[in-house]
Order: sequence, then structure tokens, then C-alpha cells
Amino acid sequence: MQEQLDSRRLMLLNVKKIWQICLGAVIGACLFGCVYYLKTNVLAGEPLFRAQTLYMITFNRDQVDSIHDYYNDYTWNDVLDSDQIAGRAAEKLGDISKEEVAAAVSIPTMSDIRFIWVYADMETREAADRVEAAIGESLQEFALETDGFTEIVIWDQKETEQIREKSLIGRMLIAGAAVGALAACFFVYYGNLMDDSVYTESDVKDRIGMDPAGVIMRAGKKEQPEFFKKELQYNLKELLKKTEGKLVKVLIYPLDPECALPMEKPLQYLKEVLSDLNQNAVVELIADNAAIEDTENSKTPEQQTITIALLPYGQNNGARLKLAWKNAQIQNQLPDAVVIFDAQEWFYRSYYKI
Repeated sequence: MQEQLDSRRLMLLNVKKIWQICLGAVIGACLFGCVYYLKTNVLAGEPLFRAQTLYMITFNRDQVDSIHDYYNDYTWNDVLDSDQIAGRAAEKLGDISKEEVAAAVSIPTMSDIRFIWVYADMETREAADRVEAAIGESLQEFALETDGFTEIVIWDQKETEQIREKSLIGRMLIAGAAVGALAACFFVYYGNLMDDSVYTESDVKDRIGMDPAGVIMRAGKKEQPEFFKKELQYNLKELLKKTEGKLVKVLIYPLDPECALPMEKPLQYLKEVLSDLNQNAVVELIADNAAIEDTENSKTPEQQTITIALLPYGQNNGARLKLAWKNAQIQNQLPDAVVIFDAQEWFYRSYYKI
């Protein structure tokens, strides 16, 4: 039997598990936050210190008229890495190689071609200051030896400080929450899409091809909602019409023998309903439909037997219900009626808009 997608049922099941989406968001935020903390605090390695010096460049336009057109931040970074600057600075330092100097120094984006900031990033304050000083001397020598420059002098100098990266923990938490919520949405939606539980009366029709006589709300509910109470009473009354004036034995059993939900509350409720409809009704709970034959053999000739199978709400057991129904059909032991039990009232009220 081809089952149609019930969009309202699916939506209500998603709403029912919205807490899982919230939990996914929290887990995602915590996971991203922990990874970011480990990356920035545990795996970040030794801290770096930055020496910063602002140099002013005086161009000699008499030698090269358009010299300023050739030097920007990209060009200066290449110049810093050359033998004329990094190489010469390494010679002055002695214990630091040209490659280490080149890796340590950089020039950020320039806003004025006459001024350049030079950064020297090293693992200690002393090393950063030494590299910065050597670079300064090399730049001054470079200006004296290169056509188009008059001089390069120190214009400003900041105190050497430890480099502290701007914290992105807030963004990481938001990103983690978003990823976690999206992942949870997928699993919740997919899980509900694949859920073959009995929730609505149409689910019963889809699983076993029979309309239920009614529904019994969750055991903790003291009073059954009037709408569903009347529905069950009316349908069971129709079932008992053929037994008027006779002794009736009503056998109640779970269609799914693997169901672990307690049966006492729904059994008690059905006893009350059936007693109101037929005072001669004797209600008995049996383990499964296999016990029907034994009960049939023990009944008196005056008694008439009616069987009611209970279907648990939301137990993800649709495949087992289909199998149990098929077996009962083969054994010619199909129940006279089926009833959904342990249902959630809010779900039914929302689904049927009651």
C-alpha cells in the first residue's frame, strides 16, 4: 500500500522535537568554541612580540622623476626580503639568518607613499627590537646607495608589545550554533520522515488497512477529552449492537507483542466504557492473539466473544504492526476493532484542530 506524505503530521513531529534542534545548536556552539580555544590557547605555540617603527621616505626626484610610482607596500615587502635589506640586517645581527629576518619583518598597507610602517615579529622583545634596529640601519643605507632616494629616517616608534589576535570566539559560537542547528534539523526531519509509528487514525489505515474505533490519551490523563471519549463510545456501541441481551466476553490485547507500555490504564478505561454500553460485558486482558483460541475454548455457549487490539502511540513499530496483522489475517484471528492508546492530547488537538 502506497503511503502518502502527511505534511501536518510531519510538521507536528518536528515541533515535538524542536528541543533536539536547540540541543544541536548548543552542542555545535560548544564544539566550535572548544576547538577555537584549543587552537588559540593550547596549540598556538610561543607568543610573538612586535616592534613597530614608522619611517619617512624622502625621494630625490632630480635623480628619478617618477621614483615614487614604483614603490608601494607590495614592492617594499619584496625589497625587505632582499639581500640589500634582510641580508644586510642578518649580517649586522650575526645570530639570525637572512631567511629568519625576512620571515619576521613586514610592511602593512600604505596610505601615504612617503611613510612606511615596518613590523618585526619575534619570539622575544629583545629579538624584535634587535631585528627592528638592524632593519632601520639597512633601510637608511639602502636610501643612500639607491638612486631616487635622499634619505629614510625614523618618524615614529611604538613600544614593543605582545601580539594579541582579535578574539573571534563570538563568531565561532554563532557559527557552531548555526551548523549544529542545521545538522539537528536534518536528522530530526529525516528521522520523522522515516518514522513508521502510529500517531494518527490515518496511520492505522496505512499500516493495517483498518480504521481505528478510537483513541485513548496518555495514562497520566485523569479525564479523557470529551470529543475522543464520545468517538470511542459511539464506535464501540456499534460494535456491541449484535450482542444486545447476551453475555459478552471482550478480549483486549496488544497487537504488537513487543510493546512495553503498561496496559492497566487503557484496560481500566475500556472496562468503564464497555460496562456503560453493556452491563453483561466481561473484559479480559490477554497477552496476544494467540491466546484467543484458548479463551474461545473456555467460554460458555451463551457468551459471545469480541476482540479489541491495542495499538501503541509513537513507538516506531509500524513494520511490526504490519507483520502482526498479516499473521493474524493468515490465522483468521483478526480483531473486531483496534484502538490507539497512550496518545498525546496536544498532538491530536493540533492535528484535528479541535
